[in-house]
Amino acid sequence: MKKRRNAKLVSRIMASVKSAGTRPEIILRKGVWAKGLRYRLHDSRLPGKPDMVFTSARLAVFVDGDFWHGNQWRLRGFNSLEEQLKGLRNKPYWERKIKRNMERDRQVNHALRRGGWRVVRIWESQITKQPDRAINRIFNAVSRWKPQLIVQPK
Repeated sequence: MKKRRNAKLVSRIMASVKSAGTRPEIILRKGVWAKGLRYRLHDSRLPGKPDMVFTSARLAVFVDGDFWHGNQWRLRGFNSLEEQLKGLRNKPYWERKIKRNMERDRQVNHALRRGGWRVVRIWESQITKQPDRAINRIFNAVSRWKPQLIVQPK
């Protein structure tokens, strides 16, 4: 039988989960900066507080965690989120939480687009597995919409 973690340990683990400045986010930021793009971080004036904002290009970029935003079940070969969470002690809680995150992501995308913004969402696993591809996706989006924003790297 699986040993269950005590509540204090779970609380400490959850408190250590970062929402900003994660490893994938830093990889993306450094790569985009090296390509000559400049951006704002976590602009609270915009819906969803995007991880990176290219104001003049009206581009909002989100780095979504695979577990928290509902992608991990695909990566792990499950048929659904529900299947991935099967067997967890608090399955209903996690299912509601992740589904709420996914719905909020859709609402944020819609609000930003209604406001004239373009939205790019990149999974953390895409950044860690193929950082250059993720970086180029942002670079291409900005250069397609506002090529004059690219600063020549030193």
